[in-house]
Formats: sequence, structure tokens, C-alpha cells
Amino acid sequence: MSVFTNCRKIRPFIFLLTVFPAIFAGEAAFASQAGVDKNYKQAKSLVEFKAIVETIKKILEKEPNRSGWEWRLARSHYSIAKKTENEETKNNHFDQCIAHSSRALEIEPGSAISFFYRGLCRGKQGEMKGIWSSLGIIGPFEEDMKKALDLDPVIENGGPHRALGKLYLELPFFLGGNTDQSVYHLEEAVRLGPDYAENYLGLAQAYYAQNNPIFARKTLLTLMRLTDNVADDEDLLELRKKGQELINKLPSD
Repeated sequence: MSVFTNCRKIRPFIFLLTVFPAIFAGEAAFASQAGVDKNYKQAKSLVEFKAIVETIKKILEKEPNRSGWEWRLARSHYSIAKKTENEETKNNHFDQCIAHSSRALEIEPGSAISFFYRGLCRGKQGEMKGIWSSLGIIGPFEEDMKKALDLDPVIENGGPHRALGKLYLELPFFLGGNTDQSVYHLEEAVRLGPDYAENYLGLAQAYYAQNNPIFARKTLLTLMRLTDNVADDEDLLELRKKGQELINKLPSD
């Protein structure tokens, strides 16, 4: 067994040593939002994201009605859902994401990040059901993302633009699909999040759908650069794989 494999196996347990003191050591030890954000950014496994959920739940028991903690709890449930294979469990975590982001909006109606995560989890539930079974989700998803966009387009590396761009790319034209609008929003996402790899994959896919292989290839080359040497990041590896598959579809120069 390689050293790399061993490190990946023990990594979640090292992570827990930094998280669980905030759960069990009492109110004085509760993590700051900046600390939780740092742990979230470093988390890779289900074990790690579940530990963050427990930390935030304990905080909310002592400090209820805090929108900043509610949307962070929504974000963590979203990440758990992404990594969960069981469809029922995945859907439950998306439900939790929607519930906690909605709760955050009850407390702070102008929270862009809460609109973003509620819309994101609504959209992911729609993807699970398929487009014809989730027509009622499209409107609320679009509304949430447009509100997030109006309030703060920069959040999550241009997240509202990215989400709307992907929506208009994936929808059939008779349901509102529009490749020009998709390209616009994804170009804006790249402008606001120039180091965020997912923006480039979405934009390249939109250029490809727009029959613009030159721009698609240029965008994919940036994606390849951003995802080089990322053997320990499954999400970036998946983006790189999809990018390479799209490169293979492009006509030769």
C-alpha cells in the first residue's frame, strides 16, 4: 500500500482532532465562523463534512437564530449530498440544505449566499428527478439565483452566474434554454472567479454548444492548467476528466 493511500486514510481522523474539541469542550471552545470555513475548505470526505455539521448544530443549540450559521449548515448538507450515493439519503440532505438556507433567509432576508445555496440544492434535486419531473423547480431555482446575483454576484467565485449559465445551457430552448445567455453568464463567472476551475468547464461547454470550438479549446487549456497536479482532489480530477473528454470532441486545429 502506498504512502499516499495511507495518508488519505488517516487524513479524516486528523481532521476530526481539530473539529471535535469544538463540539465537546463547551461553549468557550466553539469554533468561529472563519475556523469552520477553513475546515470546510480543507474537508474532502463524508466523515469530515459530517463533523462540521455536528459542530454547527452544537453552536446553534447555544446561539439560535444566527443566519451565518444556518447557511453554513445548509452548505455542509449540500456537500454531504454530493458525496452520498444512496438516493434517499442524498435527497434528505438536499432537503436539509433547503430548510436551513430558508431559515437563514427568515433571519436575514438579504443574504445572497443563502439564496444561492437554496437555489443550488433545489436545482440538484431537480437533476435527480429529471427535467420533466421537476418543471416546477426551474422557476424557484432561477428566482433564487437572480436574487443572489442582484445582492452579491461575487459569492462562491461567481456562483450565481455559473448556476444560471449552466441552467440556460441545459434547458431545452422551449423551456428557456439559451446558449447566448449561457455564454454571457459563464463568461461573467470566469471574470469574477478567474481561478475557479468549474467556471472554465461550464464556459467551454457553452462555447461548444454555441459551435465555437476555438474559444472552447482556449478555455479548456486554462481548465487543464488549473487542474494540473491535483491527485488528492477528487472534485478537480472529475472536472479535468470532463474537460479532457470535451477536448477529444473538438475538431483538430
